[in-house]
Parts: sequence; structure tokens; C-alpha cells
Amino acid sequence: MKNLISIFAMLVLFTPMALAQMTPKGGSMVMERSEEMSLGKQTALVVQFGEIDAKIIGKQWEEYVKKYYGGKAEWQRKQKEWFTDDVNIPAIGGATPIDLHARVEGKKSQQFMLWVNMGTNFLNSRDYPEQYAEALRMLETFRTEVVREQTRVELSNQEQELKKLEKELEKLTSAHDRYNKEIEKAKEAIKKAEENISQNEREQQETRKKIEAQQEAVKGVQRKLSQIN
Repeated sequence: MKNLISIFAMLVLFTPMALAQMTPKGGSMVMERSEEMSLGKQTALVVQFGEIDAKIIGKQWEEYVKKYYGGKAEWQRKQKEWFTDDVNIPAIGGATPIDLHARVEGKKSQQFMLWVNMGTNFLNSRDYPEQYAEALRMLETFRTEVVREQTRVELSNQEQELKKLEKELEKLTSAHDRYNKEIEKAKEAIKKAEENISQNEREQQETRKKIEAQQEAVKGVQRKLSQIN
């Protein structure tokens, strides 16, 4: 019975920590697994980011390391990693500087991998439980920075799309006003043409009368001419 109580107590104690490491938050998940890197296969902390631009993740990592730890994450083209040499993170390395290796992989779904070189070994939850927990908190803060930047980019894109639509509406409104003016001009032209038609019909009537009178005059002269011997 005592053994059952002890087991239950351990489950209660360790389950929240396991959930904190494995439960997705805002589309990310921190996992511990062995991954290939420039120094061979080593233990990495992996964050799942989902459909976030890899360039955003990389740029934010560079800014994050500089902002929070005063380090410089240099991109190594050959190794395809960001390398930060001898950075001081007391909560993880104590008084000893540590090295950080990072990489982003994936096409649609991006994952960020972080290797922490403690000097004699790479950070892992078994040998460095407290430091590992701090690294989890560090990555959660980093994840928040990435998601915030991605949201800023999305907001900027949506604002640009809104501006395009507003400009399109301005063009459509301007065209609408122009069409209305053209219609008014056309109406005036039609009205003027209708007045001209009426005037033309009156003038045709008068001209026909003049023609008839002139025809009679011509006939009269013809008769006069025929009477001359």
C-alpha cells in the first residue's frame, strides 16, 4: 500500500513537468532528442513552430541571443547552423561560458533545434535537470518572441492588403464619379440633339413650303415663256 502511495505521489510530482515540456503552446512543442549537428549526434532541444517562415525564426534567434545574453549567433554556411561561442548564461552554465548551436529545419512545418555545449557534455535533462529546466524557459521565451514577430509580419501584410483594397476602392469611386459625369454630359447632348431634331424638322417643313412656292414660280415662268411666239 505504501508503495502505491509513493508511486502516486511521484506521478503527481513529475506529470506537470512532463506536460510543461510536451504540451503545445501556441503551436510549439519542446522535445528532447538526439539529432545530428556539426559535432556529431548530440542531445538537442527541439521546438515545433509550425507554418512560420524559417527566415523569421533565424533572425529572431540572432536578435534573442544578442538581446538577452549579449552573444552573437553567427551563421555558419557549411554546417548550416548558428553558432554562439562562449556566451554567459549563469542559470545554465554557471560561471563557465557555454556554446550554443542552433538550426531551423522543415519546409511547411518548421522546427528549431538547439544544442547547448556545456564544455564536457551537451545539455540534457538527465545530467543537468535544473539547467535543462532553465533552457526550457529560455526556449519558451524565444518561442514567444518568434510568434510575436510572425504576428507583426502578418499584421503588416494584412495592413498592406487593406491599403491595396482602399486604393482600389478609391479608383472605383473615382471611376463611378467619372461615369456619372459622362452620363450627365450624354444626357445634355441627347437633350441638345432632341432640340436640334425638333428645330431641324421645323426648318424642313418651312423649306418644303418654300420649295413648293418656288416650284409654282418656276411653272409660272415656264407658262409665260411658252406663250411668247
